[in-house]
Amino acid sequence: MKKNICIRNAHLIDVDSGRVLSPRSVVLQNGKIHRITEAPANADATTIDAAGLYLCPGLIDCHVHFFWDAGPDPRGTYLASDDKTRMAQARRNAGIALAAGITTMRDLAAPAPLMFEFQHQVQCGQIPGPHIISCGYALMRPKGHCHFMGGGEVSTAEEVRQLSTAQLAQGAGFIKLMASGGGLTPGTVPHDADLPLELMRAATAVARDHGVQITAHCHATESIERAVDAGLDMIEHANFVEPPGRYRYDEDIAKRIRDQGIVVSPTAYGALQTARRFRAAGGAHNPNDVAAVERLEGRVKNTTHFHRLGMKIIAGTDCGATNSPFDCLVDELLTYTQAGLSPEEALQSATNRSAQYLALPDRGQIKEGYLADLTLLQGNPFEDLNHLRSPLKVFKSGQLVHELANPQNHNHAH
Repeated sequence: MKKNICIRNAHLIDVDSGRVLSPRSVVLQNGKIHRITEAPANADATTIDAAGLYLCPGLIDCHVHFFWDAGPDPRGTYLASDDKTRMAQARRNAGIALAAGITTMRDLAAPAPLMFEFQHQVQCGQIPGPHIISCGYALMRPKGHCHFMGGGEVSTAEEVRQLSTAQLAQGAGFIKLMASGGGLTPGTVPHDADLPLELMRAATAVARDHGVQITAHCHATESIERAVDAGLDMIEHANFVEPPGRYRYDEDIAKRIRDQGIVVSPTAYGALQTARRFRAAGGAHNPNDVAAVERLEGRVKNTTHFHRLGMKIIAGTDCGATNSPFDCLVDELLTYTQAGLSPEEALQSATNRSAQYLALPDRGQIKEGYLADLTLLQGNPFEDLNHLRSPLKVFKSGQLVHELANPQNHNHAH
């Protein structure tokens, strides 16, 4: 039987209140936060002296793609790889995420057989990685966005029902739709709402029948409207792109999203990085390039509007896509502060709020009975979100899964 762990004298990051709690000890037992106390450490526990350090909930990235490499051509790299290489990429990404203090990730489109195998290996402890919630294949029109991963194409409501039900039986935790085209897939364009409303409603019915959530990739404004009409739980990107590819925010639709309680994941950082690199390379001159940069930079503007309207925002990086490595969640949160969120609100979008909106009531806060998913930091993230980078220690389900090799100024384990 593994000994309990006692993290002693840490300042606690209370994401719910947005405050730092005075130093206390946190006892980890059987994967959970067993006790939070100001009393001395338990002699039977392995003790970690965290005096002067900050204990934060493990982070949650709500939009990832484990089987992509975050390089200039994720699709090309994926297609050029065999399954062994693809699994190695997923393992590498999982390790990067853990070292960054990300303890839960939601994968939003993958080769389903590999995804469910990978998910099982992580869950069983065969390979290190965060907690994973996945959809398997996303559902798209024939030759739609991300069809190159080998499955998920649907033409009828019956095909939607069959594939969704089968994937939920195989290990999927939710349903993902590709309601518009995407920049990664030739033959699709972001401004096309190319999944019919009828099929989106059929998928929503399956989600309701199975008690799971449903979300959709939506760049096209019309696809966002369809997601609202179909009664989805969440919208990814919510980019407001109209034919022939121009960005134009729509306040009326945004208010409908808010009023229906639909959650949005803006995935802003990677898009902003791509736009910055495009501008730095001297692009954005012809009308198509100008429109592309406007679409990318529009995600930050959208986040400002979403925050102003009081919409539900969760942090998702789209990591695996170009310019979105598996440790860029802090950059996503900093982009949210650029859009008007406070540091406290930004951190909540990757901890307690994301846990709440993803229906994960056992994580995202430092509370007794919660999963012991924790990061030990050198500084207060409410003062500077950059303190979330390079955590000294990362715990997943009460186990130390990462330790910074050469922490400066601190050597607290004994």
